[in-house]
Parts: sequence; structure tokens; C-alpha cells
Amino acid sequence: MIDASVVIPTHRHAVFLPFAIRSALDQEGASVEVLVIGDGVEAATRDVLATFADDARVRFFDYPKGPRNGEAYRHTVLREASGRLVTYLSDDDLFLRDHVATMRSLLETADLAHSAPALFQPAEGLVYYPWDLAKPEFAWLMRTGHNSTGLTSTSHTLDAYRRLPFGWRTTPDGIGTDRYMWMQWLEQPWVRGVTSRRLTHLQFPDPMWDGMHESERVEVVANWFERSRQPGFRDEIDAMLEEAVIRAGERFRLKARRYQLALQTIQATRTWRLRERILPLFRSR
Repeated sequence: MIDASVVIPTHRHAVFLPFAIRSALDQEGASVEVLVIGDGVEAATRDVLATFADDARVRFFDYPKGPRNGEAYRHTVLREASGRLVTYLSDDDLFLRDHVATMRSLLETADLAHSAPALFQPAEGLVYYPWDLAKPEFAWLMRTGHNSTGLTSTSHTLDAYRRLPFGWRTTPDGIGTDRYMWMQWLEQPWVRGVTSRRLTHLQFPDPMWDGMHESERVEVVANWFERSRQPGFRDEIDAMLEEAVIRAGERFRLKARRYQLALQTIQATRTWRLRERILPLFRSR
């Protein structure tokens, strides 16, 4: 059995897809297969996959457009997966060279894992969103509508996936497809989750980069792909993550203080209104 099956769902991102696939194949100390799931793709995507036709590690599953993000296709494809673990990669994101090896290590004692929850925003650069799949408080937070565990980099053992009651399925309207799936995981009492302290993926969320022309976005992804393959990049990304964690701590400290002040204002206002209602009653006696 190989180390990992890398699942890359794709719809209309042919210009980004080659970088995602190359980053998935370029793993150090781990064997992979790459399962590209076409969800109503155009001819350009098929042309991209044709350039990988000679690489037996890459398999393309070409489906018509399915409901939502074609989640049900992922379940079908995973029946053919041969990796001990499964890790996901969005078609416009990248894996670092140590991603699979890191996930493999984490999943020695866990069922569900994720790289450090950080992503790139056009204006701010790398932004960190604290999250820990090992703590039940974050499972509660996910149930209330929050999620910092994206598709890219989420990993699990294939054996654990096959123990789930449903696996991937079409998501109801009004809920994020990733969150719907991770909630299924976290609702199982036997699931052991873990979030890495190391960043092993580079994520460029589509909604945040939508305002940039496609050619500019391609240049960003291409530059990060080349940069991430240079010697010394591990030290560079570790330093970037450390700085992002510091900024996140400052951001949450300021937000907590604003909420505290707002609560104090509400309490003071309620006290004043209550006093204004009660004092006349004593004065009239």
C-alpha cells in the first residue's frame, strides 16, 4: 500500500491545476497517488491531465457536473483509493514537500489531521486562524457555524473513512461542504483528531482572491510553487507562520477587549434604565 492518496477535486481551474498536481507529486520520503476528480470540467482541464498521462501515479475521473461541489463523486473515487491515508488538495492550492510525510506521522496516533490552519490573503499575506481538532471545544465551535479546517491539507486514514456512517455526500443548501463533512467526523465518539503546529500547505482561498485577474493569480501561485521548492524554504515558512500566530494573538486580544467594552456598555445601560424605572416608585411614597 502506498502512503497517501491525494484527492484533487476540480471544476474550472485548469490554469492552476498543473501546479497543484506537481506539488502533490513532489513529496519527499513518501509515496503517493493523485486522484483528480473532474466535476463538469472543460476541455482545458482534460488537456492539462493529458500532460500527466505518462505518470502512472496520476488518475483522472471525468464526471459531469454534480450537485454542489460534486462531493458524492469523492466517495465513489475513494472506493478505488490505495493509500493508507487520504489527503485533500484544492486545485488552486499547493502542498509543500513534507506534507504527506508530516500527515503520515500525525496519523500514526489519530484518525483525522490537518496542517496548521493558515492561509494567504491578497492584502495581509499569511493569516493564522487558531483551531485544534483534538479539542472538543472546537467541535462545538464547528457545530455553531465556524470552521478553520479547509479542504486543502485535511487528511485521514482510509480505514477510518470506511468506518464513517456516510462518507462524502451531497451537502444540503446553506452549509459549507467542508464543514458538513468534518462535522460527520467529529460526531463519531471514536474519532481522534489532531492539528499540526507545522504549516505544510499553501492555501489561496478562491473567494478571497476573486477580485484579482486570473493571470495575476496564476503568477502568484506559480511564484509560490517555485519559491517553495527552493532550499531553505522550510525555515522561511516557519518564520512566516510564527509571525502570523503573533498577529492572530494580537487580533483576538483586541477583539476580546472590544467585546468586553461592548458588554460593559450594555450592562451599564440596562442598570441605568432599571434605576430610572425604580427610583420614581420610591420617590412617590
